Amino acid sequence: MTLSSQTPPDYARGQPSLRRILFVIPSLHGGGAEFVARTWMGWLADQGYEVAVVLTSGEVKPEYLPDGVASSSLSGQRGHLQKATALRRRLLDWQPDVAISLQAHPNLVLLTAARLMPARLRPRVLVSERNLVSLGLPGSNLAHRVKIWFAKRLYPWADHVIAISHPVAAEMIAAFGVRGDRITVVANPATAKLRGTRRGQSTTGAHVQVAGDDGTELVEPGGTTIVARSERRPGSANGIQIVLACRLVAQKRPLLAIAAAAELARRGVVVEVVSFGGGPLLDDVQAAARQENVTFHHRGWVENWFDHCGDNSVALLTSSREGFGNVLVEAAAAGYPSVAVSGALGVADAIVPGITGELALSAHPADLADAILRAVDLPLEHIEPWLARFSEEASGGDLERVLLRVVERA
Repeated sequence: MTLSSQTPPDYARGQPSLRRILFVIPSLHGGGAEFVARTWMGWLADQGYEVAVVLTSGEVKPEYLPDGVASSSLSGQRGHLQKATALRRRLLDWQPDVAISLQAHPNLVLLTAARLMPARLRPRVLVSERNLVSLGLPGSNLAHRVKIWFAKRLYPWADHVIAISHPVAAEMIAAFGVRGDRITVVANPATAKLRGTRRGQSTTGAHVQVAGDDGTELVEPGGTTIVARSERRPGSANGIQIVLACRLVAQKRPLLAIAAAAELARRGVVVEVVSFGGGPLLDDVQAAARQENVTFHHRGWVENWFDHCGDNSVALLTSSREGFGNVLVEAAAAGYPSVAVSGALGVADAIVPGITGELALSAHPADLADAILRAVDLPLEHIEPWLARFSEEASGGDLERVLLRVVERA
């Protein structure tokens, strides 16, 4: 489906002020922001709104496009100004009531495009920041620092900002100059993979690699489950399976999982580490596991990783920074406790210490091991009211209310 300039319907959900909604995102798949955008687009389309999406980088892949959503791509345009100019034409042709972008680059493209339009023809512009920017600046390259320099000057111009978590919202106010009355935290639809409506293709086959005792790799195509899932039993009597449901990249610090497992083993706990996600640090993680004599299973990327965990699993997120941490909520919804490093900040919205998991005092292996041992004892009882705020309906409904208020704001 492509964008058209047909006359919008007279109403959607009885709200004539909001009829057409345009999303601007990098691509339709490949990360958490894309999953959230697909979920929001599909939910809004189900409510009767006209929804379209413009991709700033990726090609349109129909298998990932939610039903009823029109699409186009700027991948053929080179450079920021060309993309912004092309998006300006889309905005003028389709005349959405609101345009909302997710992630820094699409945010800047949308804000630039809107600034190139006559004020009377501009839609309401919302941008959504998905990460803690300041923690990622040290050591970043010049291009990234320039991008953030522009973001700090353009974000305050947006009609509204959607933050993925309260720590991100605080950073938008303190470091980016966004007004407090123009920012809203909208919880991610983090349980949508488990309980929501399918929004395009979401599951990929897994490539399974299992490290044998002698360091050899046993390959199991098709993602065969090594440890059959059963009802979880709190405690460490049956050992602990540490689950890494993330890409093996520097920001995620996957080597800490091996260090934490080695610490647990020194304390007499039977432990293994299972990774659902590839990345450039895979070889380093495998080498560290062999050196520490830690059993490590690499299963490749599996979207619904929580369907392939053992009954003694705990999800571990060792990131140096996180805007939120979807996997922490997914783990709780699937019945598994989780552990994250307190210093990652954004994870504070995705975990309830002592209820759904634990926040490790620091990234030191001893602190991680302590938190894991506390987490595996948790019964994960009475968490449904908390999980409800991350449902597709709750998240989509909150976004809808924000959009309506922004459109109706004088």
